[in-house]
Amino acid sequence: MKVACITLGCRTNQHDTAEMQTLLEREGFSIVGSREKAAAYVINTCTVTQRSDTNSRLAVKKSLALNPDALVVFTGCYAQLNPDEASQIDGLDIVLGNADKLKVADIIRKKLASRDRPWRKSAAVEVVMSDIHKDRLFRTIPVRNFQGMTKAFIKVQTGCDEKCSFCTVVKARGKSLSDTRENIIRNIKQAVASGFKEITLTGINMGTWGMERNETFSSLVRDIVELPGDFRVRLSSINPMEIDSDLIQLIAETEKLCSHLHIPLQSGDDAILKAMRRNYNRRQYFEVVQRAVTAIPRLGLGADVIVGFPGETEEKFANTRALIEQLPFSYLHVFSYSPRRGTEAHQIKDDVPGNIKKQRNQNLTQLANQKSIKFRESFLKQQETALLENQRDAKSGWLKGHTGNYIPVIVEGCDSLKNSMVAVTLQKVCGHQVAAGCISQSPAHFVRGDSS
Repeated sequence: MKVACITLGCRTNQHDTAEMQTLLEREGFSIVGSREKAAAYVINTCTVTQRSDTNSRLAVKKSLALNPDALVVFTGCYAQLNPDEASQIDGLDIVLGNADKLKVADIIRKKLASRDRPWRKSAAVEVVMSDIHKDRLFRTIPVRNFQGMTKAFIKVQTGCDEKCSFCTVVKARGKSLSDTRENIIRNIKQAVASGFKEITLTGINMGTWGMERNETFSSLVRDIVELPGDFRVRLSSINPMEIDSDLIQLIAETEKLCSHLHIPLQSGDDAILKAMRRNYNRRQYFEVVQRAVTAIPRLGLGADVIVGFPGETEEKFANTRALIEQLPFSYLHVFSYSPRRGTEAHQIKDDVPGNIKKQRNQNLTQLANQKSIKFRESFLKQQETALLENQRDAKSGWLKGHTGNYIPVIVEGCDSLKNSMVAVTLQKVCGHQVAAGCISQSPAHFVRGDSS
């Protein structure tokens, strides 16, 4: 029996989906692509913005267009925060909470595999929702398949104890919980043994891993990069105040650890950062980034930025732009503020008009594109190592992948190069990618920018 999974949102969600797929396969289900006809669709939702909510609802509609009689499971952060609202979505059958995701295979099996009472679609919606805020243990399982990806996402932490005024994560994911060092190492060994060449560490507030046990995230990373095997390690988003000197030194000195940091900024104005309840100010953010850029050769640097937060005047927006101009970002994710129910900021008047938000978003997006092109051009004619993915670039037909410092590349080559580390020479910036020439598929695959 076929089951398709659709993932929206963060890398932690991608890991959660992979866990659910693993459990479904254990129960004998066949996992198919999201655009294929299936007996059941599992939609792992996101609710970080209004657009995320809309896309989550659209996923239900698109799934039912493929099979109107399919069982549809709605899980993830939208489902967790708004189960009553989700229950009103036409065609939905089960709303499954974040703390209950690992029950998905058992729930679907009982629905679809019962010989006594064959399942038929009805208007009734079943809600399976545990209290995300109750004390609970961190639960995760080894995963062998990540929807055809060459990268394995390993969840080391979930939840968050911060109280950012615009964020729904605390309500959707609960308090911060860390996996054990031993289980993380075991899961990574499993992923490497399954053939994954890149391990991406993920978490809702990843840098706080181990704090409840007086362990540091940097010590965990050190243990991971010391593991034997043909793989590299990438860090997903990490907040500035969780980046210590040991972590910066590790990235600078360890070939297995990608020279790439994604450090959320959100705003470059102190008053806005305070209103957002972020735990750093403009100066602290600048100093963390400067320490990283100074120590780590060829660092790829990304950030999230929100424009149009309540109270953001032209002067405050200008402070954000000025800070971004000063720092060597290689890319930015720019979001226009949208009020989220249940957050502290939702009670504040949304006083920045939509057209102004749009202008500011375009302003920073244009700046980000300029900085991105400049960053990529600085590596032309130089050698890097890229992990080539299983899918080809839709436009050129070439193989595609990313360098360690997160430059997207396209390479002309045969399918045998998929899921392999290759030495490439960056040749030409082509839009958001860089065309590269493949030098070799080398066992000594970790290249830190030797000139060719």
